[in-house]
Amino acid sequence: MYWQAFRAAPEALIVLDAAGVVRLTSSAAEALFQRTTADLVGRRVAELFAGDPAFSVEHPVAATVRLPGGRELAVEVRARTLEGDPSGLLVLAVDDQSRPGRGQAGLEQRIARLTLTGHEQGELLDDLILTQERERARIAAGVHDDSLQVITAATLRLQHLRRRLREPADLEILDRLEESLVQAATRLRRLIFDFRPPRLSDDGLAAATGDLLDDLAEQHDLQVTVEDRLTAEPALPTRLLLFRMLQEAVANVGKHAGADRCTVTLGEQEGGYLVRVVDDGAGAADLHTDPGHLGLLLMRERAELAGGWFRISSGPGLGTTVTFWVPRGADLESKGASP
Repeated sequence: MYWQAFRAAPEALIVLDAAGVVRLTSSAAEALFQRTTADLVGRRVAELFAGDPAFSVEHPVAATVRLPGGRELAVEVRARTLEGDPSGLLVLAVDDQSRPGRGQAGLEQRIARLTLTGHEQGELLDDLILTQERERARIAAGVHDDSLQVITAATLRLQHLRRRLREPADLEILDRLEESLVQAATRLRRLIFDFRPPRLSDDGLAAATGDLLDDLAEQHDLQVTVEDRLTAEPALPTRLLLFRMLQEAVANVGKHAGADRCTVTLGEQEGGYLVRVVDDGAGAADLHTDPGHLGLLLMRERAELAGGWFRISSGPGLGTTVTFWVPRGADLESKGASP
């Protein structure tokens, strides 16, 4: 598996997404940065290097790594993009300059082997998706077991305090406090759902999509429909990819469309999965220039990284249609993992 080979690389390698956030690390990178993978993944690269250096694919860059405890380490960094990858992933090879014998040729050979062919790129995408989902699940469990329990305990204490109060003004303040706690708990539960949709793994994409649209309808008072035309359930990595893109598309309907109705169609086409999200909202002349629609760019990049495509059509007063297709590649080889 590509992930295992990447982890075992003798060089300190980190993969950055287009936003400069760490998504994968080799074991050697953990040793060099003196941090665990859990502490590295999700950090912005500017947090790891002093002075926010500009990495170049043309030539090596001298940089300084920030180590725990305020110490620093002089390094040389070589950057490479992944051939044929439209998503903007960047591989950094970080060479500890205090260690002799770390020649340029060895680094070049390792980075060259990281230039992915179609199958290897698909494996990397699956690993990225599953790694992200495990992290989301960990955060959701933490929110449920910690933050929500604290709010529940605070609510119980307020109820105990209510029995001791008599003044109307005091009781009014208590009412507002309890209302704030209820709102906080509701938002945290919604966050848990967003991070780990409970039905996606067990009941499938259509069921999870139905829950997503029900939440949209409840928040924005519109009619929703799911048209399930799938003949088979996508494999887990593909299912997760499709659902995360659906989340973004549906969120845009709630935030920007001003729609009365939203319909999601799940289907199959040309050896892959086709998803269409249609709303009857205000539409727009050019969604691509609106900074509030950065999610559209992210959806396009996700689809193209998977070997698929993304399209959007809209116009003033004509609503918006988002359509994306990804191949059934992840179904060919099950990872046997769950988020």
